[in-house]
Amino acid sequence: MRVRISAPARLHLGDLDPFALGRFGYAPVLAITEPRTIIGADEAERLEVDGLEADEARIYAQRILEAFKLKGAKVTVKATPPRHSGFGSTTQLCLAVGRAVTKAHGLDVPLLELVKALRRTSTGGLYPFQFGGFVVAGGFEVKPGERVWLRDEPLIPPLIFRSHFPDEWRFVLVRPLVAPKSPDKEKEEEAFSALRAEKAPAELIHKGYFILAAKLLPALLERNAEAFGKALTELQVTVGRIYQPVQEHIFNPASQWLIPILNRSGALGIGQSSWGPTVYAFTDSPEAAQSIAEKIEGETRGRVEVTLVGADNSGARIEAF
Repeated sequence: MRVRISAPARLHLGDLDPFALGRFGYAPVLAITEPRTIIGADEAERLEVDGLEADEARIYAQRILEAFKLKGAKVTVKATPPRHSGFGSTTQLCLAVGRAVTKAHGLDVPLLELVKALRRTSTGGLYPFQFGGFVVAGGFEVKPGERVWLRDEPLIPPLIFRSHFPDEWRFVLVRPLVAPKSPDKEKEEEAFSALRAEKAPAELIHKGYFILAAKLLPALLERNAEAFGKALTELQVTVGRIYQPVQEHIFNPASQWLIPILNRSGALGIGQSSWGPTVYAFTDSPEAAQSIAEKIEGETRGRVEVTLVGADNSGARIEAF
């Protein structure tokens, strides 16, 4: 069977509790329309992988073949988001390859079983892939000194909340063309270890949970874009202050210069996805987003990539031929 998977990228709005005072990886996340991970797969007698990120895709495909005792597959990686830029590209590549290979063999494997076979821990990428929309992943308990990413048995967060995100609301993504990539899992493990060596900023962590529960989610459910944007900015600054000991600034150092530009662009809210360097402006309509994008492009003069996106409320799209 020939299969095509198109999976949305995501905006990760911040792990609220990297010190695991409650649960590590508790995070609000939004699936977005662009950029996308696109994978094609066919059943085959042996494993063949080509296209973008072929070496990494081969690792995930091999794990699936071994876990489900399958002969082989022909896998083509047709598109991926910019890697290590805040879009969750690794998790989406992993899940898309796993889903494509199993579907090509006629298997309908539950997502959590697929994740275990892939041996991939993710704080926020699973549910945007499965459901789309705006989700809150509930993190997991982590003992002092316990590794999060570099482990064979993946940690799987529970889904705390999921909502359709208003179709007309928009994000203007701004990615510096010259910037260090965000950390891979090895560097991320090091960063979290260094962060947890600091004294936990309990007041900031509690504030982050409060903003999410008492401001951001109610504004989303009431479809109040102005209140949502205000809460989003407040949450992102709070999370940035939590991560400042390892990030150096409230936002990624390569993107810090963009924050004043976003603030005067007319956006209802601003923030950074994951470790960055991608930052964004939030607004309530395509027309407002276009105006904001033009202002940002006028001030940045070719030094950034600007993309207008909405929410993907469907999750990964699967086609079988």
